[in-house]
Amino acid sequence: MASLRKLKREIDYLVSEVISDCYACLAINSKCDKGVVFGIIEDAVELRNNLFDKANRPAEKHNPHLVKKHYRQLIEEMFDGVDKLFVRLSEVCKDAK
Repeated sequence: MASLRKLKREIDYLVSEVISDCYACLAINSKCDKGVVFGIIEDAVELRNNLFDKANRPAEKHNPHLVKKHYRQLIEEMFDGVDKLFVRLSEVCKDAK
C-alpha cells in the first residue's frame, strides 16, 4: 500500500464485498439462517471499524521501521479477517442446501 488513503479504500472494498455476498446469499437461498448471516455482516462492520482505528493510530509515528511493520501487520489482519468472514458465509450457504 502506497498511502493510507489507498489502504482505507481497500478495507472498504473488501468489507463491502463480504456484505454484498451476504445479501446475495439471503436473496438467492431462502433456507439460509438469517440470524447467522446478519451476524457475519455485523462482524464485517466491526472488522472495518477496528481496521480503520488501527490505520489511524500507528505505533511509534516517529520510527519509520515500526510504522511499516504496523501497516504490514494491519494488511495481514485485513486479509485474514475477510477470509474468515467468507469462510463462515460459505459454511452457512453449504448448510442451507
